[in-house]
Amino acid sequence: MEGIQSILNAPQGPAQALKEYLRKKELELKERHRRRTSGMEITTEFTALVDATLKGLFEKLSLEHGVGQKYAVVALGGYGRRELNIRSDIDLMILYEKKITPELEALTQKILYLLWDSGMDVGFSIRTTEECIEVATEDTKTQTALLDARHLWGDRELFERFLKKVEKELFSGRGLKRFIEDKLEERRQRHIRYGGSVFILEPNVKEGEGGLRDIHTASWVVRAKLKTPFVPKEQGLISEREERALTRAIDMLNWIRNELHFETGRKTDQLSFDHQERIAPLLGFKDTHHELSVEAFMRKYYEMATTIKEVSERILMRTLDRKSNITKGAAQKKPVDQNFYITDGFLFTEDTHLFEREPVAIMKVFEYSQKHGVELHQSLRDLVLANLHVVDELKSSPEMAESFLNILRGGEVYPTLQEMHRLGVLGRYIPEFGAIRCKVQHDLYHIYTVDTHTLLAIRELDGLKERYREEFPLLCRLLSELKDPMPLYLAVLLHDAGKALGRPHAIKGAELVPKVAERLGIDEEAEDTVRFLVREHLILADTAQHRDIHDEKLVIEFARRIVDPERLNLLYLLTFADIRAVGPDVWNQWKGALFQELYFEALKVIERGSFEPEDHRKRIASVRKKVEEQATWASPDEVAEYFRLLPPRYFLANSPEKIAKHMKVVKRLDGSPCIMDVEQVEEREYTELVIATYDIHGLFSMITGILSANSVNILGAQINTLRNGIALDVLQVNNAYGGLLTDGSKLKRIEEELMEAISGRLHVERLVTEKCRRPSILDRKEKPPVPTRIEVDNNVSDVFTIIDIRTQDRIGLLYDISHTLTQLSLFIYVAKISTRGDEAADIFYVRDIFGQKITDEKKITLIKDTLYEVLTGDETGR
Repeated sequence: MEGIQSILNAPQGPAQALKEYLRKKELELKERHRRRTSGMEITTEFTALVDATLKGLFEKLSLEHGVGQKYAVVALGGYGRRELNIRSDIDLMILYEKKITPELEALTQKILYLLWDSGMDVGFSIRTTEECIEVATEDTKTQTALLDARHLWGDRELFERFLKKVEKELFSGRGLKRFIEDKLEERRQRHIRYGGSVFILEPNVKEGEGGLRDIHTASWVVRAKLKTPFVPKEQGLISEREERALTRAIDMLNWIRNELHFETGRKTDQLSFDHQERIAPLLGFKDTHHELSVEAFMRKYYEMATTIKEVSERILMRTLDRKSNITKGAAQKKPVDQNFYITDGFLFTEDTHLFEREPVAIMKVFEYSQKHGVELHQSLRDLVLANLHVVDELKSSPEMAESFLNILRGGEVYPTLQEMHRLGVLGRYIPEFGAIRCKVQHDLYHIYTVDTHTLLAIRELDGLKERYREEFPLLCRLLSELKDPMPLYLAVLLHDAGKALGRPHAIKGAELVPKVAERLGIDEEAEDTVRFLVREHLILADTAQHRDIHDEKLVIEFARRIVDPERLNLLYLLTFADIRAVGPDVWNQWKGALFQELYFEALKVIERGSFEPEDHRKRIASVRKKVEEQATWASPDEVAEYFRLLPPRYFLANSPEKIAKHMKVVKRLDGSPCIMDVEQVEEREYTELVIATYDIHGLFSMITGILSANSVNILGAQINTLRNGIALDVLQVNNAYGGLLTDGSKLKRIEEELMEAISGRLHVERLVTEKCRRPSILDRKEKPPVPTRIEVDNNVSDVFTIIDIRTQDRIGLLYDISHTLTQLSLFIYVAKISTRGDEAADIFYVRDIFGQKITDEKKITLIKDTLYEVLTGDETGR
C-alpha cells in the first residue's frame, strides 16, 4: 500500500512513476534471469509483481472512489495460471452483479488508463456471470479463458458462485463435448499453421508443435473433464518420470520465451536463427569438435519440445480414456497370441507384468502392430514406457533381433519405427541411431533433425511399394525385385548415424555397422552390403549433381566403386529416399533425371563386364548414322562436316535427336548475330535453351548475366565451340519458382538482350548491377552463414580442370563467377549448378587459352584467391 501510495502521489505523475517502478523491477528480474534462474521461477515472480501492483491499485483507489458495489477482479489466461512471461498480455476481468455503478465504472477507467499509460499490455473486460456465459457459449476462446480464471481481488463469494455457474453451464453435457472437440481441432490446426512438426528451423516456442500451448491445451481438457485443478501426477495422468521430464521442458521453454521478450522488448515467440546463435552461449552451450554450440542448443530445444508434445498427447489420451472401448466383452477381442489381442483397432494386453516375465515381448508389440495394421492402445504404450529398461538388457537377444528384422522386412516400416522412436525403444535398441536423436544441422538445407530425416527416408522407401507406382515406376520395380529388403532398410536407418561422430559422417557411419550387425546376428554378406551403402550413400547424388556424367572416365570410376548391379540398384534406391527426405522442395524432376541417367550409364559399364573405355570411333559412327536418319533436311556431307567441327565428347554426351536439332539451330544462324531455340522439357520440369552465335571470349558470362537479370535459374550448361568459330551453348533453365520458362515476352526480351550484348550495344555488367544488386528484405533476414570453399581438381577428368565452388547463394552469383573466370583467361566447357538451402554449389569444367588443364600451382592459387575475393570481399579469408 505504501509503495502504491508513493506511485499515486509521485511528482512526475502516477503513470510515469509506475512505468519507472516496473522497469526497475523488470531489470532486476532480467539480471536474475541471465544468471540462469529457472524460467518458471521468473514467470512466477513476474506474476506476483503484477498481482501486488494490481491489488494495491484496486484496494487504494476503491477506497478513494467510494465503491460500495460488490465486485471481483479476475485474472485470466496465462496470468490466471500464474505463468506470466515478461511483456506478455495481462488479461483482466471485472466481475460484478446486476448493474454497474458509476463509481465502479470510474474506478476501472482510471486504473486501466493508468496501466496502459505505464506501458502495461492489459486486455480488459467488465461483465456479469450471465454475460460471461453468454459470450463463452459462442466463443471458445472466451470459454477457454474462463478455465484459467483466478481470484485476484474483491468479493471472493461472488467469484466462487461465478466458478460454479461456469462449470455447470459451460463444462457439462453437450457443452463439455463441444469444448473438447474444439480444443483438439484447434490443436490440430495450430500444428499445421506453425509448420506441422516439432523440428521447424525457426520454431515458435509458444504456438508451434511441442510449444507451451500444447501443455496448456492438455491442462484445459483435464480441467474441463475432471472438474479439478491441473495436477497430472496426482491425477494419475503421468508417471513420476514423465512429470520430471515435463517440468524440465516447460521450464526451459519458459526461460527461452522470457529471453526473447527481454531481448526484443516485446512479445515475440519465434526462435529465429539470430536468436538461436545469441541464446546458445547464454545457456552454456559451447562449440565442440562434433557440434556447434547453436546445434547443441537446438538439439536440447527439440528434445524438450518433443517431451512437451508427447507427454501432452499422453495426458489427453489418458484423460479421454479410450479404455472404455476395450471392456465391452470377450466377443470383441481377436487374439494375436497368448499375451496380446486386438479390439477396436488397437493392440492390447491385460497382463501388466508381461515384460517382467517375457522381456522379448516388448519387440513383439511392434511386430504385431505392423503385421496386423493396428495402433498400440494407450495403456500398452504406457506399459512399454514403464519397461524401457528391458530393451537395454536385451540388445543382443536373438529373439529380439529376429522380431526387429521381421519389422524391417515387413510391409509399412515407417509407422512402426516412428512409434518405436516416439516411445524411446528404437534409440535404446539401436543406440547408434539414438545418438542422432534431435541432432541439428544449422543451415537452411537440412530442415529436419537427423533422426526425423532418417525416418522420413524410411517412409519414402515405403512409398515405392505402392504409393509411387505411377510416379516412379523404375524405382518401384527395383524395390520389388530385391531378394531381401532388410539390408536396404537397415542401411537407411544407419546412413546418417555417423553425424553423431563428426566428419566425414559416411565413413564414420560405416565403421558403426559391424557392431550393429553382430548384435542383430545378420550374415556377412548382408553386413558388407549395409556397410557399403552407408559408406557410399552420398556418391550417386554428388556425382550426378556436381560432375559431368557424360565423362566416360568419371562413369567408369563410379561404376568401379560399385562393382555389381544389385549394389547399384540398392544405392539408387537409398539415394532416392535420402534426397526426398531432406525437405519438401529438394527433390525435383531435374535431379531425378540426372540420377537416373547416371544409374543407366553405370549399369551399362557394369553389365558389359569391363572397366576399360569403349572404342569411341565405333560409338560415334553409330551416332552419326542415326543423325543422318534424323536430319532428313541435311545431306550426308553436311552431317559429316558437322561431325568434323565438334569434339568427340559432344557426340558422346548428346542423343542423335538432340544433335540433329542443334545442327538445324546452327544452320539457321546464317549471318544473324544470335539464334535462341527454346524447348519445354515438361517431363523433367525444365526449359532447354540452345544458343548459337559467333564465339567471343566471355560469351557464357554474358549469357548468365542476362539470364540472372531476367530472374532465370540455370541448372546446367554445355558450352561448345565449333572449329569454324560458331559457339553452341546448351542450357537447362527454369523460372524463379522452379517451373518451366514459358513467359513468351520474357523469352523474347532475353533473345533481344543477347543480340544487343553480342553486338556491343548492351553492357551486361551494368544490367546485372541494375537488376540483381537491389537490396531485398530477404537478404536482410538473419540466416546461418555459409562458408565459402573453393576446390580445384585435376584428377577426375583427363582433359579438364574442375573448379568446385560452394558459397552463399545470391542473385547474380553465377554471373560474378563466370565473369571472373573469363577475366582469368579460362574457358568454360561444362557448368553444373545446384543449391542446397542457402548454399550454392557451382562446378565448372575449364581449360586455359591453350586448351590445356591448369596444372601450375601459382595459377591455381591465383584462381582460388581471386574467386574468394569476388565471393566474400576478403583476400585472406581462406
